[in-house]
Amino acid sequence: MKEKIINLLRDHHIFLTGGAGVGKSYITNEIIADFRSKNKSVVALGSTGVSAVNIGGVTIHSFFIFGISASLEELVHNDKRSKSRLKELKKIIEAADLIIIDEISMVSAALFDMIVYRLESMRFRGRLLLVGDFYQLPPVISSGGALFGELLYAFESSSWKKIAPLNIELTIMQRTSDAHFTQILSKIRQGICDDDVRSILNHLEQKSFPDNNTLYTHLYGTNALAENINAKMLAALNAVEFTFVASIDTKTKINEKRLEGWIKNLPVNEVLKIKKGSPILFCINKWGKFINGDRGVVHSIEEDCIIVEKDDVFVRVERHDFELSEISIDGNGEIKQAAIATFSQFPIKLAYAITIHKAQGMSIDSLVCNVDRIFAPSQFYVAISRATNIEGLYIDFNGADFESYMRRIIHVDQRVDAFYETLNDMIRY
Repeated sequence: MKEKIINLLRDHHIFLTGGAGVGKSYITNEIIADFRSKNKSVVALGSTGVSAVNIGGVTIHSFFIFGISASLEELVHNDKRSKSRLKELKKIIEAADLIIIDEISMVSAALFDMIVYRLESMRFRGRLLLVGDFYQLPPVISSGGALFGELLYAFESSSWKKIAPLNIELTIMQRTSDAHFTQILSKIRQGICDDDVRSILNHLEQKSFPDNNTLYTHLYGTNALAENINAKMLAALNAVEFTFVASIDTKTKINEKRLEGWIKNLPVNEVLKIKKGSPILFCINKWGKFINGDRGVVHSIEEDCIIVEKDDVFVRVERHDFELSEISIDGNGEIKQAAIATFSQFPIKLAYAITIHKAQGMSIDSLVCNVDRIFAPSQFYVAISRATNIEGLYIDFNGADFESYMRRIIHVDQRVDAFYETLNDMIRY
């Protein structure tokens, strides 16, 4: 499949889509590795800080030097103040063979117009790979302008039609082998709440929690709830508490807000508190040892490593260096990505509770979804699609009428439905 997509990238920009758990991130990282192994220049961009970290790249705003600009008009006006930096950016864009934008669903129409303006005005001759699922989290519009008829999604912009990407959908679920559960997730993704969906969700909400609740990870909509649960459960564990503070090394002078924002979006905490016997989740992929979302239990703790028992095997976990990168171009016209700051911490989190936001990309075997505070369209789908099986999935709801609540939270924007219906030329793998 990777080879097919790479071949198509020779002649087309590509929109790579598909539901949660179908392998979009895996394929994207495989394509990046393939291009770089052939000495081709790849620029990996995330629409959010989290997606930038997950893809090993930088954010759209920092790369394209958008600053405070919220529209194309503002960008053109503000560019007059950044002429030297824009010259450097132009050289990078001219040299790039592939630019990847991850989590494209969170890119607004206005932002996408700004991106394409940059690419056109700076003579981009490579290919674009747009990765994401518009059925998942939508763009955040702070001004509320989209409520008054403004375009919201990237696909609504004139620039989307201009670049005319080839549409590819990944359809084979990698996260679970349960065909019925996959079908239910597919319906919820599309905002369908039929009898089958209601029956399954009612069952998940009504079934009794297991006796040992510490074996399950609770998913919450807010960070405060998740952190409170973790602190409470850790305090109840009868063992010595260890505290590990991340080391942060800056290679050059960095804007404080930028550094703080990057650290906030990392999948780990700056201060990690654990005990022997603590259940933990791994927060990165380390092929052959663990994957993002795998669960284990702390067996022993040393100064430079933590031994975790996972599936009856002991795994040695050392600190992992998360890098804040900056993209530049050298005198030979080659694109370089170098770390300007390093954040070193053990790549684990307490597994009692986690936010939906920080769980993106995770595959979790034993999951309790608290759905009391679902506040964004499609967030319910994002939450339950972290589960790898229906047997290990529970729904925690504290309201009075779960049926009506389901009908309210299982919905999608009709513009998204209409967009996917127009993709008659969709290539499916």
